[in-house]
Order: sequence, then C-alpha cells, then structure tokens
Amino acid sequence: MRWCNLPACAFAGMLLALCAPTTPFEVRVVGTPSEVGYGGTLLLNCSSTCPPPGGPGGLETPLSKEWVGGGPGWVSVRLWNVTQPRSDVLCYFSCQGRRKVATFTVLAYDLPQPLLAISRPNATQQEPVAIECSASPSRPPGLRLRLCHSRRPPQPWHEGPVRLRLVLAEEDDGAELRCEAQLSLGNWTRRRSSATVTLHVAYQPRMDDGSCPPRQNWTEGQDETLRCSARGNPPPQLECTKDGDPFPTGVLRPVTRAHAGTYRCQATNPLGTAVRSVTVWVHYQDPDPLPLVLAVLGVLGTLLSIAAIYRLYHRKTKIRRYRLRQRQRQLEMRPL
Repeated sequence: MRWCNLPACAFAGMLLALCAPTTPFEVRVVGTPSEVGYGGTLLLNCSSTCPPPGGPGGLETPLSKEWVGGGPGWVSVRLWNVTQPRSDVLCYFSCQGRRKVATFTVLAYDLPQPLLAISRPNATQQEPVAIECSASPSRPPGLRLRLCHSRRPPQPWHEGPVRLRLVLAEEDDGAELRCEAQLSLGNWTRRRSSATVTLHVAYQPRMDDGSCPPRQNWTEGQDETLRCSARGNPPPQLECTKDGDPFPTGVLRPVTRAHAGTYRCQATNPLGTAVRSVTVWVHYQDPDPLPLVLAVLGVLGTLLSIAAIYRLYHRKTKIRRYRLRQRQRQLEMRPL
C-alpha cells in the first residue's frame, strides 16, 4: 500500500475545497392539487437554486408524463394506469457534483367498483336477509357508499361498508338493490354502481277490497263478471263457487235474478290459503202495470159501449116489432 506524504495530502485537500460548491443550493417541486382522480392531469414545477440556473435535473415518477409549454421546469403528469393510490414524484438536480432530490406525493387513484352482497336474494316473507355494500380494501380516502332500494328511500352516504339487516315483506318482491360509491376531490366528483340484484320474495295469497270487492252490484239483462283476483308468490290458484257450484271469474254472462247471492272465493299457493266472501246484488225493474190496466179498461169500455149500443138497438127493434104486432091485431079485430 502506498501512503502519501504530508505535503501531498495537504494539496489534495486544497483541490477538494476548490471543487466543492461555494454556495448551498435547494431543490423545490410545486404542484396543485395533490389529490387528482383517475384520468386527471397534474402540473408540476421543478426548480433549484443552483447557480447558474438550469443545471441538470429531471423528474422521476411511475405515472405518465409529458412536457408542456408552461416554461422551463414545468411538466404535466397524466394519471393513467394507476395501480397504487399514493405515488411519489421525485424532482432531482445535480449542482457542482452534488445531487439533491425533492419529493411530491400524489394521491392518484381510480374510483373502485362497489360490491353488493346479499345473503339470500330468494327468500320468504318475514325472513331476515343480510345485505352489505362495500368497496375494495384499498379504497381511496374520502370514498362514500350507500345502499339503494328501488321501492324505499335511499340510505344516507357512509364512509366504510354499509351493512343492513332487512326483514323482507310483500312489497320487496321484485325490488332492485344496488350499491353506489361516490368520490369527490375538489371540483371533481364521480360515481359508480354495482350490478343490480332483484329480490324475489315468496308470500302467501292476498285478497283485499281492491282486488276482490266484497259487494258487487249487477243489473238484470246486462253482461257482468265476478270481479275477484288474488296476488301471491308463487301465483295462487283462485276458485269461486256459489252454493257449492263452480263460478269462474273473468267470464261475461247475461245477468238474471238467480245470480243474486253470496259467492265464496278461495286463493291457494304452497304458503297458504286466503278466503273471501262476495255478495252480489241484482237490480231489476218489473213492468209498469198502469199501461196494461189502461189497455184493459179501454178494451172493457169499448166492449161495454158496444154492448150498450147493441142493447139499445135490440130494444128499439123489439119495441117496433111489438107495436107492429099490436097494430096488426087491431086491424084484424075491426068488423068488415
């Protein structure tokens, strides 16, 4: 090993002192805002105090970038193909053999697809169902979720998963559920929805005053049908009878007085049976007897008039015949 003598070492130290920067320098990176949604653009400016200005420098980032015409040091960072919510952008400069770095942290993320999980999409009335609206574990900060029910008011926005225990009712049959996510960063707001799930609720037959009126008025001579229907899931089978005889609904038939009475309607599905009584009133109108009475009186009057005239004529004829015979007798009794 070769050692330098003292004068040589002193000379080397003087050279290092001459090569070292005479003034300290700083590196700055400026950008606004620091939270940008997926697909947005962020402008950054890298600068240093290294004399002379414009020393060798650059930008290191996993994000897509391109230079823009905003002056020296300005760069446009485009937030495409983001895989991590947090990205560090490094601005570096070399000045007189020394290298310094400034870090700018960017929250650059996409709005994740929300997830909707339902324990039993096909259930029975009064059966509890667990529903969860959530996002991926790496969800960005500020993400809010809510559960939407097509037949109920929407739930308020929540940070974090939304869990609901719903006791299903008849009204929930056919309802659509979805999970919504919303992310707001400054003036930028974006929403996404999960796939829609349709609830299928099985319930026993139902009949009410609207579907099967308990009192129905018919008119004799007109065509009427027994108005009665039932709802249920599975769809119930409906049978109506009168005095034990089947009487199908939805069939038009001419009304007679014999249709008046009480009908019994029964709806059945695998979950139960519903029974309802329907009273039918038949309105009818008897013929007005006055015209018939007047007609009979007219005929009787005519007959009586004819009889009176005939009797008067017959009486006069009989009187004339009597007088004629009397006259003949008087003539025969005179002497010749």
